[in-house]
Amino acid sequence: MNRKTFNHAVVGWACILLHLAACTPGVELPEVHRDRTLIIMNGGPNQYALFNNQNPYIPGSDQGYHLGTLPAMFEPLIMFNVITGDHENWLAETWEYDDDFRVITITLREGIKWSDGHPLTTSDVAFTFDLLKEHAGSMVHLADLPEFFDRSEVVDERTIRLVLTQPGPAFWATTLSSNHGVHILPEHIWKDVDPLEFSNHDIDAGLPLGTGPYRLVYASPYQKIFDLRPDWWAARTSFKRLPRVERIIYVPQQEESQAAQLLLTDQLDMGFIMQVLTLENVLERNEKVSTFSGSDPPYGYLDWCPIDLSLNCSEAPFDDPRIRRAISLSLDRDKLVQLAESGAGVPALHPFTPYEWFAPFIDPLDEILAAKGYGTHGQSEQVAPIMQGIGYRQDEEGMWIDAEGERVEISMYVPQWLRPYGPPLTQQLREAGFDASFDTSPGLATLVQTGEQKASLGCKGPSGVRGMDPFVMLNVYTSQYYRPTGQPIPLTTTTSRWRNEEYDRIVEQTAPLQVGDPELQRLFLEAMEIWVDEMPDIFLSQLIIRYPLNNSRWTGWPSQDDPYGFPHSWQWELLKTFVRLEPTRDV
Repeated sequence: MNRKTFNHAVVGWACILLHLAACTPGVELPEVHRDRTLIIMNGGPNQYALFNNQNPYIPGSDQGYHLGTLPAMFEPLIMFNVITGDHENWLAETWEYDDDFRVITITLREGIKWSDGHPLTTSDVAFTFDLLKEHAGSMVHLADLPEFFDRSEVVDERTIRLVLTQPGPAFWATTLSSNHGVHILPEHIWKDVDPLEFSNHDIDAGLPLGTGPYRLVYASPYQKIFDLRPDWWAARTSFKRLPRVERIIYVPQQEESQAAQLLLTDQLDMGFIMQVLTLENVLERNEKVSTFSGSDPPYGYLDWCPIDLSLNCSEAPFDDPRIRRAISLSLDRDKLVQLAESGAGVPALHPFTPYEWFAPFIDPLDEILAAKGYGTHGQSEQVAPIMQGIGYRQDEEGMWIDAEGERVEISMYVPQWLRPYGPPLTQQLREAGFDASFDTSPGLATLVQTGEQKASLGCKGPSGVRGMDPFVMLNVYTSQYYRPTGQPIPLTTTTSRWRNEEYDRIVEQTAPLQVGDPELQRLFLEAMEIWVDEMPDIFLSQLIIRYPLNNSRWTGWPSQDDPYGFPHSWQWELLKTFVRLEPTRDV
């Protein structure tokens, strides 16, 4: 393979079409044909702020490590498909519980190697779990490890036992799988560093190390480039075939019309989640572009992470559940979703995705909400009695103020992918008397994780996922994940900073129960009675993942007809798509 300086001529569309004047690396990379290159746009917007930090456990790593590095370079013990509920053993060849779900014995596959040639062994697994337990109070992306993990017992190089503090029948899916589970670290790299300060980024030194089929060869604020490793252990041992994709380029999100133009001219292979009207225009003008549901609504798949307005429940005025109730009742979700999703959305009142197989839990929960006065069309007439009853009055502009004249301000961070919700949600809140505004500045994302940004839009999951729910979603709201404002939360979904001892007690009882146990359903409804009364999060709609997928150069994307995976460009499970894609042209 020829080598050449990777300059403007090679970057091509990324520099010229996106007008990124500062993206001349001046480094030498192998030349890879465009028809063997997969270009993905997500994250940002405009720049990767953490392009030079590949530490998966620091706050904000979803804008660094998770964009490209995670699916391209790291592999899970268990690969989990949240759409179908199916799983595939990956690094783990086998795993099994003991009779009381307190010990999991894992056997690793033979021949697994890190990208520097070192074997991955159970010493790496034990080191990772022990390290994360030690620093759990300061790290993120730990899944259920802080609550459940007690210790590891290495049996031999391929066999390890994970001992839990309590029965954990869902631990395999929450913490050992690709569904936001733990990322195994190479002990020989991490053992002598401060894990809270280590960037895990030094391309010349081969960092980050991964076991996956790609290695990071270049990173800047404007792109991340991953090249295929012909020596990938999984191909060498015949566990998986070597991917046909030779190079993966991640670029940050640009203005939506610009991204649409790149899709129309076949210069982008996978776009970000677009507004429905923009996506419909692209689908109409380029027959090679499709979505998970083809060219038909809803142009994607129903995700397990419903969209919510998250408030810091430990800070005034949002520490009063009556105010949270008033805010929730003020919202007409039917109109909100109609505007934000251009008629292709689904309203939501609670954190559980209405998959058909989850109906035994959803149906009685909907009855609880209705009995307590909640509906998707909104009940704005109930807002004034609530607010007046707790001592608020309206000023000359109709905004609610307390006895000191302070308004109930709802200054929301709205990430780029949820921007269509900003204007209509702000308008509805202001019409109800709440001094609402929204801000799309990307720097606020980190403040959301520390609670200093008290209101934000995002999504909460994983909900409605076979093998995990309802426990895992109930567990998100337990006190173990509470952190005082200023401290980063341990999971990206635990932004509410809400605590309720009775709720904790009930959820603790659900931990050892499996779906199908009548006691689980009873406890679920008992916990959700408290949740609805307290309303620690205000859910708005179901998240529909609408990634445009370009079939001009690559075919074999996951689809509703072939749901072997799900096309989500910062999810770990996308690794399966990298392996399955087929080029459309000979080179």
